[in-house]
Amino acid sequence: MNTVNKSFLFFNTIFIVAQYSQAQNFIRSELPTSLSTPWEIVYGQDGFLWLTEAEGNVSRVDPVSGNKAIVYTASDYFGGSPLEQLPLCHQPDIGSGTLGLTLHPDFGTAGNNFIYFVYSYNQGTINVPETKFKIRRLTWDASLQAVTGDSDIVMNLANGYDHLGGRLLAVKRNGINYLYFTAGDNGISEVNDPACYSPQSTNPNNFAQDPSYLNGKIHRFHMDGSIPIDNPIPGNPFYTRGHRNPQGLMYNAIEDILYDVEHGDRTDDEINILHAGMNYGWKYVRGYHGDNNIAGEDSFIQNYIPHSLIANDSLVPALFSWCDVPQPTTGAYLDWCTPAPSDGIYYSSSGIPQWTNSLLVVTLKNGASTDRSVYQFKLNPDGKSLAPTLPNDTNPKQFFGNDQLLNGRLRDIAVSPGGTTIYLINNSGAPTDKITVYTYTGPSGIDTPIDESAITLYPNPVKDELTISGSSDWSEINIVGIDGRKSQVKINPENKIDVQSLLSGIYFLELQSKKGESIRKKFVKN
Repeated sequence: MNTVNKSFLFFNTIFIVAQYSQAQNFIRSELPTSLSTPWEIVYGQDGFLWLTEAEGNVSRVDPVSGNKAIVYTASDYFGGSPLEQLPLCHQPDIGSGTLGLTLHPDFGTAGNNFIYFVYSYNQGTINVPETKFKIRRLTWDASLQAVTGDSDIVMNLANGYDHLGGRLLAVKRNGINYLYFTAGDNGISEVNDPACYSPQSTNPNNFAQDPSYLNGKIHRFHMDGSIPIDNPIPGNPFYTRGHRNPQGLMYNAIEDILYDVEHGDRTDDEINILHAGMNYGWKYVRGYHGDNNIAGEDSFIQNYIPHSLIANDSLVPALFSWCDVPQPTTGAYLDWCTPAPSDGIYYSSSGIPQWTNSLLVVTLKNGASTDRSVYQFKLNPDGKSLAPTLPNDTNPKQFFGNDQLLNGRLRDIAVSPGGTTIYLINNSGAPTDKITVYTYTGPSGIDTPIDESAITLYPNPVKDELTISGSSDWSEINIVGIDGRKSQVKINPENKIDVQSLLSGIYFLELQSKKGESIRKKFVKN
């Protein structure tokens, strides 16, 4: 568990210097940015933070000053109607909100300045409302610093009274850009609230494995909203099925692996590796196979009948399961050992050496045995399994849990290109909704961080040779593409790098010092 080493107040901003195992040292700060129920944060290729906020808003934040501009508000945002309340149990409201956001994988290049986000709208009428979710695409003009166009690319996404999912992620895989969207099962737990559906057969969570229903799935689209021809079932947007409440997506571009993060029911919050067409078991299989955490789980696995329309269909166990114990029949939400993971990111940088090749996952719950924290899952080199726990080196590890009363419910995470600055957003659970920043200060905790502003690249845009000014004390230099793939390069005595062979587009030059610190500087190849 984390231990706080020192804290002090300076210019009305709280800073906490926290020391962790393996000399992992961070300085905590908060950006002076006023937020309203933020749900997604993305560190954009343009060097700004992009967020979704309440009421259909998309915001752009300077990661240094914290200055915010609301760049778009959806005029048709709809927060649901009292007419849609469920008449049974505690009469919950229909789901609504501004949820996931992602940027085009080639954001910043000509013809690809697209922003995608998810929000709720009314597909019905005022008198007969029907709240659904949609994906809208925005066109960003960098020269005007403004959204200059919008269009709806996917309509009529699933909705219900709980377990909405809602994460959105755009990635380039094998040269093709895809848009992934997570849809929860939309149902209310029959264990927690047995009176919400009568009969229980009408509970939407019964259909999470059925490809003919949109809920309980992770969907895959092209960037224009069309359905890829090689989806598991032609004409069907689903990519994987059998999910309860998948709130997070992470992509490992080095190994081309897509992961999801999702909530269980009292037990078995999960991280999964997503394989096209496969079944992740909800609600009959939870977490790992073979532990029989719920009655009938082993029997379902042993007698599983593959879907006739899905090639090589099978059940897939979780990569990792929190709280892999038999489902408790008593106790309150805060007593259960599930931490309620919300989202995560694949960490490929060498900026924090101990984190390289890890999944970083944020959690929501301050419970009896859980903290609102950042989990670090160290992966084996192939990205398909967790590295083993060793003496004095546990896996996973938790960070920033001692700050949970300041940080609140951690909804999402973003990382700077250099990998040394961590941005966290919360919605509730703390005095304000905000952006919390943790800055890594070096492997020993005493190294002076690289002054990124003193390092410049020119000419930029560049055609033939890129010059680095400001320092020559680099142990390794890599060129990193927008898709995360990197290649090591050599620098000549004049601090120049030959980039003639690169295709036109946006790249990052990753510079690693001999002290183990790393920064990334963006450049454009003409």
